Amino acid sequence: MNTQFFKYFSCILSVLIFSETAAQNSTDSLKTIDIIIDVEAVKLRAYAPMFNEKISTPHTNLLTHDAGKFLTLLPEISGIKKSGNYSTDPVLRGFKYEQLNITTDGVSTAINACPGRMDPAISQINLTTLKEVEISKGPYFFRNGIGIGGNINFVSMPPHFSRKTKIKNQFSSAYETNGTIFRNELLSQISAKKWALDVSGSYQNANRYKDGDQNFVRSKFMRYSLNTNGAYKWSESQLTILKLTTNQGRNAEFAALKMDMLFDKTWMFQLGHTAEINAKYLKKLHFNSFYSKVSHSMATPDRSMITDAESATYGAKLESQWKWNKKVVYSGLDYRHYEARNTKIRTIHKMKRDGTAWQDAMIDQIGWYNEYTHPFERSKLFFSYRLDFNFSNAQKPSNLFTELYGNPKNFQINFSLSAIYKTSLSQSAHLSLLAGRSQRSGSLTERYINRFTSGLDNYEILGNPNLKPEKNNQIDIIYTFQKENWYLQTDVFFSYMENYISGIVRKDIKPYAMTAPGVRQIQNVGNAVKTGVETRIHWKFLPQNKTELSLAYTYAENINTKTPLAEIAPLQLSWIVETELSKWYIGGRYRYSAKQNRIDPNFAEIKTPGFSVIDFYTGYPILKNCKLSMEISNLFNTSYSEHLSRTLSTNQKQRIKERGRSFNVEIKLIF
Repeated sequence: MNTQFFKYFSCILSVLIFSETAAQNSTDSLKTIDIIIDVEAVKLRAYAPMFNEKISTPHTNLLTHDAGKFLTLLPEISGIKKSGNYSTDPVLRGFKYEQLNITTDGVSTAINACPGRMDPAISQINLTTLKEVEISKGPYFFRNGIGIGGNINFVSMPPHFSRKTKIKNQFSSAYETNGTIFRNELLSQISAKKWALDVSGSYQNANRYKDGDQNFVRSKFMRYSLNTNGAYKWSESQLTILKLTTNQGRNAEFAALKMDMLFDKTWMFQLGHTAEINAKYLKKLHFNSFYSKVSHSMATPDRSMITDAESATYGAKLESQWKWNKKVVYSGLDYRHYEARNTKIRTIHKMKRDGTAWQDAMIDQIGWYNEYTHPFERSKLFFSYRLDFNFSNAQKPSNLFTELYGNPKNFQINFSLSAIYKTSLSQSAHLSLLAGRSQRSGSLTERYINRFTSGLDNYEILGNPNLKPEKNNQIDIIYTFQKENWYLQTDVFFSYMENYISGIVRKDIKPYAMTAPGVRQIQNVGNAVKTGVETRIHWKFLPQNKTELSLAYTYAENINTKTPLAEIAPLQLSWIVETELSKWYIGGRYRYSAKQNRIDPNFAEIKTPGFSVIDFYTGYPILKNCKLSMEISNLFNTSYSEHLSRTLSTNQKQRIKERGRSFNVEIKLIF
């Protein structure tokens, strides 16, 4: 496959879409509106295009720049943590890494340059300019790509136009006592009749924090980012958007790893164009393209070994929207390219290595998808289908790879399909039935990593280019009741996974590092099941008070070995109570995590005791355009560890402990 063709795929489609002319101006298309800066936090939305059910975050969400940690506000999402304060990797219902599809605006993404995932894709997300987060659970929605366990899409704020040129700014600054964490961000918006420009930047710096036992946890880091979003409205039906982002991380400590991050330099570009078309059936054409590059450097604490690596991701998406008689169809093509390579290894020890960790691996993927929604009087029917062609190769394979696998090239065809039926049981009650099947090819790590520690334990991981596609067959049954001040939703799911991808110890292959107990080869290990339930109750009582209770539980097991799957979060419960007194708001959050005794000892997983944590928060608009927020997190200084947090590099029997009591304050100013 000629990868040079794919490299220019975005540019070609860009030229084509810009030459597209709309028939007539749409009356409800790109209207001129006054500029708005939303002072509230970005929202989390339980996403389904036919449901439109939203979940708003509570006031507890102070300024944060860890998008993975932000997602854990939902109990069904947990986080894999290798550092106390940096780059939390989300886990949804036990699905993680490339089992989840993480995008910005439905297309842009990045892959980790670090083989040990110091810089997962979600670490490149900036919350500063986001409107909301769309979270679709299960293999049901394929417009944004393949996510056999779910899709997480970060939606940018839309451009705002005004009849006269206007400028508005928002400045936010926060300080957290435990760890002396400073967080700052500035957003400036300039709007005119034909164009709009958003410029934002953020800076954060943190030291080591103390856990509930008053022990320091290695968690220092420094990070800053710059974002520029420009939009030009050619007409009422033609809009072009260009985005440029850089994320710069420095000197981040990873308590669970043998190495720390020296720097992580990321550049991301995104170019999109939307054409509203007032034809009989065709209503909209949308094109989006992106390019991201990550340069990463890591080193042992004593700097006896330094390793540099790079990754690049680029692609494009062309989508059409069709409507007739209230029926809606989305049809589109997309393309993604992933590549990673090691650029330099410096060590004071004499070490002869057979190939690099990444082996200059690459993946090309072309997808075609369709979605159809058919409304009835009291119900809706939804169908989705996706077909993907996946090409992969390692351009500099090691001798071991050549001996084990021969030619590392591979080609696979993956298909996914789903059906959803939603019906009204009454004016307030609804029942939804979801069934889907999706499959994915192995990731760069799973296929081509060459004896590098990147998993749950200290075993070195050896990739496998001959992996079969991993499949997820899943059903969800969702009951929703909504009436004025009440909202109740219960979701029960069952997942049957085929060709489950995991690691098997190979005693006949020696590891590179003396500290590694052995080598674990990635293989299809058989079939697995996951099942669970999520419930959310929201009640607004009296005009000023509201409360929300949410619960999530997942059970997972390998059918072949009859053992629990590794890294499955225990029962999670969250209870929020909030009241508004004139201009004040006051609230509290109680979180309970049950003990987790269902572990996989084959991965050196350890049991985790249960815990309870209480946070208290309040806020007040001290001026018309100035808001002060305060929070006491971990009010009772509880000493605890999350089950998915990795164990310390210095003590494999102890997970990273969470931060103890902290007094936090934030101020937001609009001018």
